[in-house]
Amino acid sequence: MDEEIGMLGADVIDLSELKGRTMINLDSEDEGIFTVSCAGGATATISLPAERKAVYGPCVRLSVDGLRGGHSGAEIHKNRANANKVMGEFMDRIQKRMPLCLTSLSGGTKDNAIPRSCQATMVAMGIQLERINAVAEELQAEIREKYDEPDAVVQAFDADALGGNGLSTQATAKVIGLLCAAPNGVQAMSQDIDGLVQTSLNMGIAKLGERFNVTFSVRSSVNSEKEDLLEKLRSLAKFFEGNYSQSGEYPAWEFRKDSVLRDTMVRIYREMFGKEPQVLAIHAGLECGLLGEKLPGLDCVSIGPQMHDIHTSREKLDIASTERTWKFLLEVLKNL
Repeated sequence: MDEEIGMLGADVIDLSELKGRTMINLDSEDEGIFTVSCAGGATATISLPAERKAVYGPCVRLSVDGLRGGHSGAEIHKNRANANKVMGEFMDRIQKRMPLCLTSLSGGTKDNAIPRSCQATMVAMGIQLERINAVAEELQAEIREKYDEPDAVVQAFDADALGGNGLSTQATAKVIGLLCAAPNGVQAMSQDIDGLVQTSLNMGIAKLGERFNVTFSVRSSVNSEKEDLLEKLRSLAKFFEGNYSQSGEYPAWEFRKDSVLRDTMVRIYREMFGKEPQVLAIHAGLECGLLGEKLPGLDCVSIGPQMHDIHTSREKLDIASTERTWKFLLEVLKNL
């Protein structure tokens, strides 16, 4: 039930009664691709104090929308903008022109999905909406040029209100500073496997409530790099006088050089479809690493039918691909 926020079930499941050491995982989303290794990861949250007070002045609503989003493991390298980071940059440019008091902010819904939109409301002292819209237009053009984001929209609206229950200008500056300073995206590429992301993180959720919380999905196939990145986030929390927490940590699933299961599946796929499958390591996280820790010597391959736009509201499953994958799975089971 918690797959979307980690692998909490796989982390605590008791497998001591299992004797088998062969597993076919059905959590992949590209037909014809056999996944045999994946990154480890963790979920990290930085939480800043958010003491509110009555603030007075014209209210403005800021919006970053229309971004492509996507899965933070499978698509982190595809040059897609992060709506929370864009909002941080938007507010930073505004605060350099006028004092701000933030009253609301919400961006992203899952730590492992690249956020497509972020909304914020603020009280801007000495507001000139035309000046803010000029900043929005400039930033929108930059995002469309810098990233693969042809439909990016950055806007400001009159919120039709005077004042609200918001943060001080100092607390607002810390929120903006954290959004701008926090690392995001690809941090290192593999030196051994061409095109494979080695280390990354995704600022998946930013939310102003009783506190201001920012949640990251951190991934790496090199444990020391994962720990270094988590330590960097821990240091950021301390710098901005906030709290740091961590959950859902899972190990990398390391490549197995000798695999009877992989060889069998490759042979059957070739016989059924007349072509070779792709055997890949991926940057996304799978339960196989956690289960492999509990079952030493586990021989595992992950497959699945074709899916599109995973972890987004546009997620789709190819029905014909599902039928082919089912028939292939049955044939593999007959040969084990």
